[in-house]
Amino acid sequence: MKKDIRQKKETQKGIIWRTTLSVAVSCMLLVTSIIPLKKVQADSSTDVKKTIICLDPGHGGETDGATYTYDEIVVYEKDLNLQIALKLEQELQKYENLEVVMTRREDITVGLKERAQIAANQDANYLISIHNNAAGNPELKPKGCMVLASASHYQPQKTQVPDLYEATGSLGLSIVAKLQNLGLSLGNELGADSSYGLVRRPYSPEGGARSTSYYPDGSISDYYALLRYGTEAGIPSIIIEHAYLSNEEDYRAYLATEEELELLAKADAQGIAEALGLIEKEVSEEETVQEAVID
Repeated sequence: MKKDIRQKKETQKGIIWRTTLSVAVSCMLLVTSIIPLKKVQADSSTDVKKTIICLDPGHGGETDGATYTYDEIVVYEKDLNLQIALKLEQELQKYENLEVVMTRREDITVGLKERAQIAANQDANYLISIHNNAAGNPELKPKGCMVLASASHYQPQKTQVPDLYEATGSLGLSIVAKLQNLGLSLGNELGADSSYGLVRRPYSPEGGARSTSYYPDGSISDYYALLRYGTEAGIPSIIIEHAYLSNEEDYRAYLATEEELELLAKADAQGIAEALGLIEKEVSEEETVQEAVID
């Protein structure tokens, strides 16, 4: 009888031990199944790489750019460029997976090579310089918009896009199209009006230079220094010439007020977003209400 009781107790102990072991194994399996899932979820959030755009407000500090007087007030291109760039930064912040860096945020002197270096140091995917135009040939009474893009097919090894020439072209044309929607005509200098507002100017006598300069692959380099330095850094670079400050009609229609400058910035942002396939962030109901209150 005692032997039967002892065997029964041992059997019960075995059942309890096996049950405990089974529960422990199940818990271990559950933990190991959860940990990789969390890791995958964490990694998936880092898979989306941000596009970095470097905005470059042209001129600044000791370099005024174009300077004209309207209504007895001296208007400096450098100031207009900075205002448009800061407004463009705000507009671009409305898009997902996008970071904006600036070459300047105040009236300071920044060298052309330094501007491209700032973009490279920030790992920028694009360098977009903000400008306004002045008459190269006053007899043409130039007006309108244009975008200066790379004239070369030079492709440094570190370039982040498959074709730098095509990337600058598609970006420039997209922006020009949006500026035209505001009523701006195509600039009638440098062949812009015959090439949909896109200007590709080589550093050669053909492009107006006294001599010819070359990239490392032997192709003719870009006439404009900012584009040349940007290209050498492997960054698709463009210069937006929004309107002619030298043309009073352009000035009064597109550059004279904060509202007009904001419209230019919005057009730039729309053109950039369309060319790069950017997606606008979803706006919450609370943010919508706040914006309505501010308006």
